[in-house]
Amino acid sequence: MNSPLVSVVMPLRNAQFTIEKAIASLRRQSYENLEIILVDHASEDNSPALIKKAASGDKRIRCFRQEGSFVEAANFAWQSSKGELIARMDSDDIAHSTRIENQVGLLAAQPQLSACGTLVNILKRGEDGQPIPPEDGYKRYEAWINSVVTHDQILTERFVDSPIPNPSAMIRRSVMESLGGYQDPLWAEDYDFWLRLLEAGHKIAKVNQRLLDWYDGETRATRTLGRYDLSRFQVAKSHFLKRIPDILQLGVVICGAGPVGKEMGHLLSTAGVKVQAFLEVNERKIGNQIDGIPILDSGELSHFFGRAVVLGAVGQKGGRERIRMLADGCGFLEGKDFFCVA
Repeated sequence: MNSPLVSVVMPLRNAQFTIEKAIASLRRQSYENLEIILVDHASEDNSPALIKKAASGDKRIRCFRQEGSFVEAANFAWQSSKGELIARMDSDDIAHSTRIENQVGLLAAQPQLSACGTLVNILKRGEDGQPIPPEDGYKRYEAWINSVVTHDQILTERFVDSPIPNPSAMIRRSVMESLGGYQDPLWAEDYDFWLRLLEAGHKIAKVNQRLLDWYDGETRATRTLGRYDLSRFQVAKSHFLKRIPDILQLGVVICGAGPVGKEMGHLLSTAGVKVQAFLEVNERKIGNQIDGIPILDSGELSHFFGRAVVLGAVGQKGGRERIRMLADGCGFLEGKDFFCVA
């Protein structure tokens, strides 16, 4: 098999307690033709000294300092690399020893893929620094994100949540360049990247193995920066949903008049998308209105076939599958004229 150079790029900040283990996991990779690009993003702890020490002992490692925004650091990292394939990694995660080898193998076996990820173990660190299982919410998220593996699954469920754990990503350099790297929207730059990549017609899949230990720490950017708030993810979803031609032309009908459906309806209406109706199973809600839009019985879904795109927007357990069954029974095709959002 051809062995292209892989650039593992890692922007980091204040990671003195985790960076050495993260780097060690990369140095143990079974795939040898790689370089490791470490970009310190204005750390105030001992991180700069630790990455310099790592670089002094391994010629594959290059380290830099970048004083701009996190997105600027992430872009600087891959732009400073030389590899044909660019692998992302975070400073508090652990890559399993065959991660890079398996991802290179998948992209070689399926040249139609522009990028790939892996399955993950989502973990927390206890007070002693040892890994512990996450809370129930993250267990459900781990189950979901590990269930979307093929390109069709990822494409279909891209509005549920970000379908690729960013620290597990490997991207062809040519694709990264064609998309201009990461942009700096109001929402998460990695989710934005994947939605733009899919919108442009690129294909993604995952190695069907758990090859990354993905740690949820209290100081992780996803917990501390506003761009990663759930409300910002909803704005991102509405932004890309409104760019789907059938949604622009026909509008939507939203299955679910609870908090998720209400918020998505408001965002889409504000963006100029026609929300024709909300559909509900709760008899107490049927017959009411939300911002002047009627709430109808879910049994009326078939009347909207060919007249609107259906959005399944429910948060309760099992609700998404019930809407899928209803939409399928009415002839809607998920990923074409029916999408689940969460």
